[in-house]
Amino acid sequence: MRLVLVVAGLCVGVFLGIALLLVNPMLLLQPAPISLSGAVHTLAWEAGEGFRGFELTPRGLLGAGDRRQPPRQFAEPGIRYARAEVVRLAADEELPPALGVRLSAISDHDSLLQARLGVVTQWNLVWPQRGTVLLAGSENFWRPLRDGLWSAVRGRGFRPGAVRYILPPFPAPGGNAFGAGTGEFATARMAFREELSPLEDRAGAFSGQRRLQLALD
Repeated sequence: MRLVLVVAGLCVGVFLGIALLLVNPMLLLQPAPISLSGAVHTLAWEAGEGFRGFELTPRGLLGAGDRRQPPRQFAEPGIRYARAEVVRLAADEELPPALGVRLSAISDHDSLLQARLGVVTQWNLVWPQRGTVLLAGSENFWRPLRDGLWSAVRGRGFRPGAVRYILPPFPAPGGNAFGAGTGEFATARMAFREELSPLEDRAGAFSGQRRLQLALD
C-alpha cells in the first residue's frame, strides 16, 4: 500500500509540474517582440544544416544534446553551449541576398520556472561591395516549447501549432538592442527580431524556416 501511495504521489507531482509549465503565469511578464519601424526588410534562411554546436531543439537548449544525431557539439568546455552557422540569406526586393554568420549561445538567463528558454545571438551580415551589419540580441523559444508540450500531452507528438512565432527577447540585459554597420549602413539606425515557422518533417526542432526582420532607418 505504501508503495502505491509513493507512486501515486510521484505521478501527481509530475503532472502538477507539467501543468505549471504549460500554464506558467510568468509568461504574462515576458516582454513583447521587438517593434520595428522605418524600412523593414525580411531575410530568410532554413536553419538546421551547415552548423556546429548545440542542436536547436528543446534538449539542445537545455544542454542535453541529441544522441540520435551525429555529434556536432564543440568539445571544448568553454564553447560547449555555443552554435555557429554560416547561411545565405534570401532578401526582399530592396536588398540582394546576404551572407550571414550567426553566433549564438545558450542564455545564462534560461529558467523554465520563469518561462525563459533561448539564446543570445550575434549576427554579422555581409553585402559584397555595399557594407556589413552587426547585430546582437536574444530570442526566447518558450512559446513554441509550450505549444509543443501541449501537443505532446494530447498525444499528437511534440508539434508547435502556430504557423509563425515572432520570438521575443529576454527580459534582461542583452535584448535585441544593438546594431551597427559599415559602408551604406554606417549611419543607419537599426533593430531586428527573428521568426520561426516550424516544419512538418522537423516538428521537434526550432530550426525550421527562419526569418530575420531587419529595420533600417
